[in-house]
Amino acid sequence: MSETTLNTIGFVAMIVAIFAKKHKFSEPVAYHYLSQYGGTELLVNHYGYLHTQDYDQVVDDVADYCQRNGGSLQ
Repeated sequence: MSETTLNTIGFVAMIVAIFAKKHKFSEPVAYHYLSQYGGTELLVNHYGYLHTQDYDQVVDDVADYCQRNGGSLQ
């Protein structure tokens, strides 16, 4: 596996963990939610930019993205 691929996987895992903690989900539930509403695809496709941003802001942005795609966080 390339270094970029490994870094991307690590980044997505970190965002999933932060998202899960913030929204009081288990990590598997958070991953499923993000996958279902396009969040993980967004993270992978825009890794080059997103990994340079504040992770808490990335979590908020991906949550907004998922909500615009039909997700619901309550």
